[in-house]
Parts: sequence; structure tokens; C-alpha cells
Amino acid sequence: MDVEGDFQTTNLEKLLQSVAESDRKPPMDSSMGIIELSLNYDQAMGILHCTVYRAKNLIPMDIAGMSDPFCKLNILPNPKITARLRTRTVHKTRNPEFNENLAFYDISEEDLASRSLHVLVVDDDQYGHDYMGELRIKLAKLLVQNTIYLTVPLENLRPEQKGPLPAPELNQWFDFDLWSRGQILISLCYSTKRRSLLVVVRRCANLLPMDNNGFSDPFVKLQLKPDPHHRKHKTAVKWKDLNPVYNEEFAFETRPTELYLQSLQVTVFDKDYGKSNDYLGGLVLGGSSSKGQRLKHWMDMIRYPDHRHDQWHNLTEDVLK
Repeated sequence: MDVEGDFQTTNLEKLLQSVAESDRKPPMDSSMGIIELSLNYDQAMGILHCTVYRAKNLIPMDIAGMSDPFCKLNILPNPKITARLRTRTVHKTRNPEFNENLAFYDISEEDLASRSLHVLVVDDDQYGHDYMGELRIKLAKLLVQNTIYLTVPLENLRPEQKGPLPAPELNQWFDFDLWSRGQILISLCYSTKRRSLLVVVRRCANLLPMDNNGFSDPFVKLQLKPDPHHRKHKTAVKWKDLNPVYNEEFAFETRPTELYLQSLQVTVFDKDYGKSNDYLGGLVLGGSSSKGQRLKHWMDMIRYPDHRHDQWHNLTEDVLK
């Protein structure tokens, strides 16, 4: 009696049943758009070929209702940083044609059984990459047939992805590039009584350690542009803290009509004595340099005055000009 063979057959049957059950799930919401791709597994060479054909009806990211999308592909969990792949950027469209072939090497059947392909759609932006949707495909499907064609709805951010970086046990499932510089929680409010933009820097999370002790001494600078008065504000320094809490409010006197043409530059620095401060990250809210959630946050503040609008934003490594 071949007990080992029966055991392997039982495990394979369970795996195939799990894949079949995942295929019977009700159709997902396609409000984030859909993506068309194919996967092919070359067992002899241990190569996973991914062809990204196109995406359709992606969400608009700029004030003109367009986007500059590209795709980032990764094998999860436990991704190899060097194995991350990306398509080219297709500019000014919500229906990009990629038609690109990408390949992952040294992929075993064990990898197929336990891992997923993560596809992240991102908007290419001068000041960071904004999230446009994602999907996860169980690679175990390739144990049933070595080539599959897929038209899949993109998913929105999961609850555990919103705000600061997920807990350590979830980190392996997420793309670190969007969180690489940390996050900042900003509150915006236009006060009609004070005729001012009120900005509250609430807190930062997951900042980069810049000092030898494994910490940073962060502070936040704010500047409204254009501003004839050239006003700048900055928070207190939080010593030896990668998750500083500020809750400091700053006011910029301006008019609602001017806010449509203005933008708020937010930069985070590590305080150093005797040399220039280290740049930790930044972002732009409003104006032509703002897209996605940063643009929405700004427009909500203008459209709904006298209300606090709180939003987490990812910091970008690009130095703001």
C-alpha cells in the first residue's frame, strides 16, 4: 500500500479544491477598474512568465481626470526585493495598453503551492507614487494548468493598509515602496471666521532612522505656495522618535478662491547640530503637483469649510522644490 502516494494525492486534491472554491467567489466590485494579464509556468526552467496586457477604467488621479499608471509585480509572501518587476508608465490615460512580458526566475512548484502574485497599479508622480488598486492571484492555479488568462477587478486598500504601515505579521503581504519613507497624519480646515487655512500636524509614523542610535530627531516644516508673505511654520523637534506625536496647529491667512491656485508643501527633517538637517520625506497637497488622495484631501477642505479633514499620506523621498 502506497501510503506516501495517497498522502500526496490527498494534499493535491485539497489544494485544487481550495483553488476551485476561490474561483467560485462572487464577482468583486470593479469600481477601481480591471486588468487583463496571463501567467505561464515553465516547469523545466522554473520560470514564471507574466504578460500584462492592459487595464481599463482606472480611477482618475489628476485634476484633468487622467492618470499616469504603471504596474508593479511581486511574489508574496516573503518577497525578494531584487525580484520586483514593473511595467513602463503609460501617460495621460485611464485605459493603458502595456503589452509587456515580465519573468520571475527560480520559481518552484512549492512556490506555486504557497505563494501569490501581487500586482500593484500605481500612478507615476513627480512627488511619489499614488495607489490605484491591486490584486492577488494564487499561483496554485498553475498546478492545474500551466497557462491561465485573467481579467480581474482591482481591489481597493484593505482596512489594515490604511493609515500607518501594517503590523509586522502583515508586512510581508504589502508593497514597501509606498511606505518606504513613512507616513504623516495631517488635518486641514478652512476657517471662514479666521479667514485662514488651519493645518494641524498630528503625527508621523515609521520614519527612517538617520542617527547612529537607530532613531531620528524629526520636525515638520510647512509652507504655502504661492504666498506673498512667504510664511513658513515648523513644529517642535521630537527627540529620538520614529513615530512622533505633534498635534500642533498652524494658520495661513488666505481666501478660498486663492486656495484653488495654492499648494501646501510638507517636509519632514531630522534635526542635526553642526551640519545640515537630514531630509526624511515630504509631500505636496493641492495645486498642479497634487494627485490622488492628496488632491482629494485639498479639494474636500475647500468644498467643505469649517470642518476638520484628517488624512494619512505617504511621504516621498523626492526633495520638494
